[in-house]
Amino acid sequence: MNHRFLTIISTGALGLASMFATAQNPIVRDQFTADPTARVFNGKMYLYPSHDIPSPIESLKEWFCMADYHVFSSDNLVDWTDHGMIITQNNVPWVRPDSYSMWAPDCVYKNGEYFFYFPSAPKGERRGFQIGVARSTSPTGPFMPMREPIKGVNGIDPCVLIDTDGQSYIYWSGGGMMGAKLKDNMVELASDPVRIEGLPDGFKEGPFVFERKGKYYYTFPWVRKDTETLAYAMGDNPLGPFEFKGTIMEESPTGCWTNHHSIVEYNGQWYLFYHHNDYSPEFDKNRSARIDSLEFNADGTIRPVVPTLRGVGISDARRHIEIDRYSDISPKGVKIDFLNPDNKFDGWKSSFSKGGSWVRYNKVNFGEKPVKTVSARVKSSAGGTLNVLVDGPKGKKVASIKVPKCNDWRVVSADIVGDAPLGVHDLVVALQNGRVDVDWVGFDALPWTAGAMTTGRYRNMFAEAGYSQAEIDAKLAAIYDSVFHGPNKVYFEVGDSMAYISDIKNHDVRTEGMSYGMMIAVQFDKKDVFDRLWRWCRKYMQHSSGDMDGYFAWSCKTDGTRNSQGPASDGELYYITSLIFASNRWGNDTGINYLAEARNILDKSMLKTGHNRVAPLIDVNHKLITFTPDRWGGRYTDPSYHLPAFYEVWAKWAGDNRSEYWLECAQASREYLHKCTHPVTGLNPDYSNYDGTLLGRNGIFGDAFRFDSWRVPMNIALDYSWSCADGDWQRAYGNRIQDFLYSQGIDDFVDQYNVDGSTVERIASAGGKTKLRHSLGLVATSAAVSLACTDPKCYEFIHKLWNSGHQPYDDGYFDAYYDGLLRLFAFMHLSGNYRVICPAGNSSESI
Repeated sequence: MNHRFLTIISTGALGLASMFATAQNPIVRDQFTADPTARVFNGKMYLYPSHDIPSPIESLKEWFCMADYHVFSSDNLVDWTDHGMIITQNNVPWVRPDSYSMWAPDCVYKNGEYFFYFPSAPKGERRGFQIGVARSTSPTGPFMPMREPIKGVNGIDPCVLIDTDGQSYIYWSGGGMMGAKLKDNMVELASDPVRIEGLPDGFKEGPFVFERKGKYYYTFPWVRKDTETLAYAMGDNPLGPFEFKGTIMEESPTGCWTNHHSIVEYNGQWYLFYHHNDYSPEFDKNRSARIDSLEFNADGTIRPVVPTLRGVGISDARRHIEIDRYSDISPKGVKIDFLNPDNKFDGWKSSFSKGGSWVRYNKVNFGEKPVKTVSARVKSSAGGTLNVLVDGPKGKKVASIKVPKCNDWRVVSADIVGDAPLGVHDLVVALQNGRVDVDWVGFDALPWTAGAMTTGRYRNMFAEAGYSQAEIDAKLAAIYDSVFHGPNKVYFEVGDSMAYISDIKNHDVRTEGMSYGMMIAVQFDKKDVFDRLWRWCRKYMQHSSGDMDGYFAWSCKTDGTRNSQGPASDGELYYITSLIFASNRWGNDTGINYLAEARNILDKSMLKTGHNRVAPLIDVNHKLITFTPDRWGGRYTDPSYHLPAFYEVWAKWAGDNRSEYWLECAQASREYLHKCTHPVTGLNPDYSNYDGTLLGRNGIFGDAFRFDSWRVPMNIALDYSWSCADGDWQRAYGNRIQDFLYSQGIDDFVDQYNVDGSTVERIASAGGKTKLRHSLGLVATSAAVSLACTDPKCYEFIHKLWNSGHQPYDDGYFDAYYDGLLRLFAFMHLSGNYRVICPAGNSSESI
């Protein structure tokens, strides 16, 4: 809602104011993904893994622990999308909800439906594992689990083969390696189970069966000696007999006891999906999916596959290339270590310690346009020089990067020498002298090419601008303290268990500020602050019955008396996202079930039908957030409410079986931002129609770039940082709006414009004062958008924010609330501390 004025309307009306991953191994970078079953549907690869988690119960601390399933997709095997949770142990009628035994699954398509097969421990007196089925009309769900498991199938690791004649077969392990025909309904056996014959002695599990050129391949993990290999047999019939042929992949060189796999053809190439404990070297029950290419001999036998870090696919030279996922490495002088041993999802680094040592990374596409520079993220206690070559350690040198002595990570660059490489080449990074740690390298590297929901990485642009980490930490802490505890604080505690954030100048408490405060609290790991704010919201602001049940009164007095009954959609947007993050960070058994609270808001919003003028937060026709979810504010939207990455968070962790819908909302929101921002200035109106056009009303508020609009640059920066699903446009937008503000004078641009950049005819007042200002809030958000900018002048905006103070303007006006909160958010963004909070707190690192 708009922060600068307050209008109260009578009861019954509304008061208003205001993850892809790369084909480097492992392929999913923000969670464990074991037992990867890959399937091709409609020309796209889908991945159905199990989901290892740290055990919440003592009995499984040293064993496999899996509570749900996610599905991922890719059309190039390089960029992967997490479509969120599709099944959980809590929503399957026959599964014991505290069993944590959602082991290796499979999914197939037949008769217009997708059938998802999964094992788990049943309720009641039944022991062992059974295998159930969930059905959907989409490969990403929502899936509806059947009430009972498949009769006659007792075991784990289901695999389903649909033969060329249409007959379906199911395979599993349990009491031996078993198989049977399925009825055409895909949920009942059509034959008695048979034991698969012709396999070697020793422990076996995890069958995966496929057909190629009239031969049937029965593949399986097999313990030949100490740990599991991947082995196979071949036959002429789906249920055998089979003839054992040997191994596909040998035992893990690092001792991961299990391996589980699938083999699929995609665009003419066969691939082996398997898992390894890359992110959990000390505990092999937490595993991660990998891909490598697979080839056949002329006689149909399978060539052995050697596991690689490099994985598959061609890497873009203009993206950040993590050379620690190398194709080859020199025998001495380079060591691969975790960037952050306390959070291994942050990834790895290559530590060069000896001159002449090198790392080779194959298949890098330099394109048809010559690159001009190479950049690397580095750290060095002594300084050094890195040589960048193509086509081998003795190949052509294309650049030398001088690395200064630096104890903190920083990005350094060098110009390309001679003719730049074109097309696809192997890349080599070699140490000439000194000692240097390398995170990534990239050519003409864009500021971001994959979002943090995939990479777990966040830019620290203050560090890039030359400030030390100690300075950054101290500055961020001081700004947080000023907002929450200083003499101009906006946070006030009430009794032993509650607190509120007040818009001081308007003497009220708003869902905007309360939800902002909760987001800040969960980002800073301030559980007591978060819980206090939420309890105040629940007690005084949230409706618990009636047409507005689940929504929040957007404005209250500081004693809790409501100024308006109606909601403002941005508050609910932040409430839901911050509650999901709280669930991921602190769990749901510490007094507040955060996830249940988020789901309650979502579910009750989606049940609104327009009765008594109350509607869903998201306009169902446009899939865009409403200004206010009612008949009046539901006719248009506010550009500053658009945070597409928030919907991706909902899709991933809300667990409400609406993942696809939320992803569609994210896409619609990005498309809307293209329409509502001016193509030259980058400015947007405070409010607009759903097609991005101006409302065209004569009132002072709505069609101009004013107070609400300040948030848009920072919101687009957040979407760029977290998702980067619209990177090309967002980079152009960031440059465009900074260009306009720079043209007005970096110390002089004002806080209100028409969207074409012309001067407003009427000035909106703030705090009772009517004046154009060089407002701190806009200084903050125009600096935050630097995350997406490619023009070097973005650092001038960053320096201006760093050196800005928070004090009264020359006319005496002072805004502790809006200016203060936006300033804090901007410092969080630019220091790499506004993060996607994953389960168990894996929010990863700033770079």
